[in-house]
Amino acid sequence: MNRRRIKLLGLILLSTLLLLAHPDRNAEAFWGCAQKEKTPARVIVIFVDMSASANRARRTVYNKAFEMIYQDLRQGDRVMVGTITSRSYIDFKPAVDVEIPKKSVWVNRIQFERNLSGTKEKIRMEVNRLLSKKQGTQRTEILNSLNIADTIFHDEKKREKILVLLSDMIQDSKEYNFERSKVTKSYINKVVNYRQKNNLIPNLTGSKVYVAGASAADSNKYRSIENFWTIYFKKCGADFSHHRYGHTLISFEKGS
Repeated sequence: MNRRRIKLLGLILLSTLLLLAHPDRNAEAFWGCAQKEKTPARVIVIFVDMSASANRARRTVYNKAFEMIYQDLRQGDRVMVGTITSRSYIDFKPAVDVEIPKKSVWVNRIQFERNLSGTKEKIRMEVNRLLSKKQGTQRTEILNSLNIADTIFHDEKKREKILVLLSDMIQDSKEYNFERSKVTKSYINKVVNYRQKNNLIPNLTGSKVYVAGASAADSNKYRSIENFWTIYFKKCGADFSHHRYGHTLISFEKGS
């Protein structure tokens, strides 16, 4: 065997070893999709208010918010969509719980794009079905829904945690009714202290919270309810800001 053939075989062997050493990175480079900075995958939990008072918002505000989130989905993201009802905590069953496919050297590009398209279409179809429902529930159990988020996030050790609440944020349960009650500082302290004493405060440490659909009868009520959630989310350890709380989702994951 001459020297030229030996050199050629050596180069082929070296290239193979380099490819196997970093398969995912080389697959991305091969497809021309390598990113300058690798963005971390996220677990995005979306809770949709299914109360009768939110019927219109589901078809407008919530729909637009979901579309913004949908356009931002990236490889490796886990997307879970659930509902806020009168029995959120008792009967919770996600309408969607899927992971966005990741590129791999072991999956060819055509198969990857087929998997990606199928997964995103499933998300869109199930969410559209949820948002198109017209018959709403009588109560809005937001507080206990946050305990479900705690359970979901507990096992997520690597992905970034994002909680999106598509709701008017007006708690309406047997225990608390924000519409009828005066949500004063003493009222807030009473609720928080009771839930803390009974180990009902969820652990949302490390999770970023977005709210779209927030509403109230007037501006004073709106601010008092926003103040409640500011204090409550702080107790939960969540990353909460009034810049991510409003009737409309202004932005999602862009300088938030």
